[in-house]
Amino acid sequence: MIDHYLSKVIDGDVSAYSYIVNQYKNMAFSIALRVVNNREDAEEVTQDAFLKAYNSLKKFNHKSKFSTWLYKIVYNTAISKIRENKKKSRVNQFADGNIENINIEDIENVLVKFEEENKKEIIDLAINKLSENEKLIVTLFYLAEKSINEIIEITNYTSSNIKVILFRARKKLYEELRIKNYELRIKI
Repeated sequence: MIDHYLSKVIDGDVSAYSYIVNQYKNMAFSIALRVVNNREDAEEVTQDAFLKAYNSLKKFNHKSKFSTWLYKIVYNTAISKIRENKKKSRVNQFADGNIENINIEDIENVLVKFEEENKKEIIDLAINKLSENEKLIVTLFYLAEKSINEIIEITNYTSSNIKVILFRARKKLYEELRIKNYELRIKI
């Protein structure tokens, strides 16, 4: 079905691209958000990635799924955004607050928020504590339901790297969720 719309876009039907964007925008945004960890940047990355994909559509060779090709563009665009942000932060490294500025009230507010959120949101918070690579691999494997081979195509990691990252991420998530569950039970 997607191939039909891809053909239409390549033949000059720009409106057909809106169907493609609607099909993939949520997962593209999710991947971007996991990598850049900032909603505004993720929106910008997603838009940029769709624009890059549109401009490169004639180069898509159908060796992989369109979604895999698109998510690789999203991932690479997000990595570029991180590099861009790091350059900006070097120029003004003291403009952003750092970890030493976190106060007890902020921590208490986060704990109260944990109690009010549902399980999915707690899991999302736990995922956000993972490293950038772990977040990406967990998102692709569990949320986007990509196979190891598809993740290899998107990230250029080896199969064993991906499996190790998944193993470590699962351990961290288990520990984080176990701790949160314990804290929630004690406070009740």
